[in-house]
Amino acid sequence: MIREDLAYRWYQAIFSRYSVRAYDGRAVPWDMQDEIAQLMDGFSPMCNGARAVLLEDGAEEILCGFLGTFGKIRGADMLLVLIGEASYPNHEVAVGFLGEGIILHATSLGLGTCWVSGTYSRRAVEARVKLGDSEKVMAVSPIGFAKRPRKGLGERAVEASKELHWRKPLRSMIRGLPAKDFPVGYLEVLEAARLAPSAVNRQPWRFTVEPDGIAVSAARFELLPMAARRLDCGIAMLHLQVAACANGIRGEWKFLANPPEVAKYVVLP
Repeated sequence: MIREDLAYRWYQAIFSRYSVRAYDGRAVPWDMQDEIAQLMDGFSPMCNGARAVLLEDGAEEILCGFLGTFGKIRGADMLLVLIGEASYPNHEVAVGFLGEGIILHATSLGLGTCWVSGTYSRRAVEARVKLGDSEKVMAVSPIGFAKRPRKGLGERAVEASKELHWRKPLRSMIRGLPAKDFPVGYLEVLEAARLAPSAVNRQPWRFTVEPDGIAVSAARFELLPMAARRLDCGIAMLHLQVAACANGIRGEWKFLANPPEVAKYVVLP
């Protein structure tokens, strides 16, 4: 279970988080760093198979951008490195779940972030981070202050709304019970999951709504590799559980054995 105080805090952050690509270079204060560091080794059993490392400098040399310049992230103070333990069968999901929890916490502190899973230098990361025999770096994110500071949550929400405009409609990614038969709170939970970030904004997940919970599957017909789809499903699952907790729906995850099914959030009586 995710602590209730974190779930409520992260639920609010879902609606103000957006991808920040330009930072002003200001140092992240030690108290903020400490809060983030406390989440590095996980905050839920769903994080098993993943861990995170926070690099305090050298972010720009790692965030090389596509073809070296296009899409380059500039001015970041710190870098979050997300690592999967390949010996765990669901490590891709765990990396997405852990990473998004940390990113939403950073958002709640007024910091900017941006999921990066392809356009970074793995060699530069591996020169800085000691990996176990079965570990692999799966994604990174800059952490710092946006170059154009926002005065408050309202203005962050404006930036977030621009990014969320490109999300697929909820009706295109759900099946199972018709909306009119959803239990109380399910629509809010699914909307929060819909707002999860994903590689190139593909939203490679599907939700099956049942009376006793919501199952998450990787989309079948996608150009993204299955590992990337499962990582993105982990991000959506974090949003789903956080929203469920914030809306009074207690439950637990059960992994499913028939790909592309991933897991089901089973509501507790």
